[in-house]
Amino acid sequence: MYFYILRYFRNGIPKKKLAKLLYLADFSFFYDNLAPMSGVRYVHREYGPVSDIFFELTDDLYDKGKINIKPLDYALIINSTTIEQDPGLLSEEEKELLDKICNFWKDKRTNEIVNFTHEQKPWKMCRDGEYIPYSLIIQEEPSHVYAPNI
Repeated sequence: MYFYILRYFRNGIPKKKLAKLLYLADFSFFYDNLAPMSGVRYVHREYGPVSDIFFELTDDLYDKGKINIKPLDYALIINSTTIEQDPGLLSEEEKELLDKICNFWKDKRTNEIVNFTHEQKPWKMCRDGEYIPYSLIIQEEPSHVYAPNI
């Protein structure tokens, strides 16, 4: 999922936006299939939900030279250091959902996606530092699962 999104945003993506897109993909997939795409756990943080392994994974990929991280204004921009071949780990359904989510949010500012995730029930129903149960997304309106009113 991480590298699929990086391939979509070839010129880089803000770190915070990447974290939110991963969350939206996992929770949207759960909404439709009652199973998450990745299965990682998400934590309620001040700037919205983030996977509990996101920062460690990002640091590890940076240390191994698989991604670059460069500061730009008020964001850290992440991009892949190579064009990774699709390892075939994602199903066509998962890729289609990732494409829809990335396409919707590609031209939106990071604050817009943060504000959107703050309006969703999973984030609203948990406190800072708590794990967010995937099942909370089922209580969300269908039109508010990965994008506002689509």
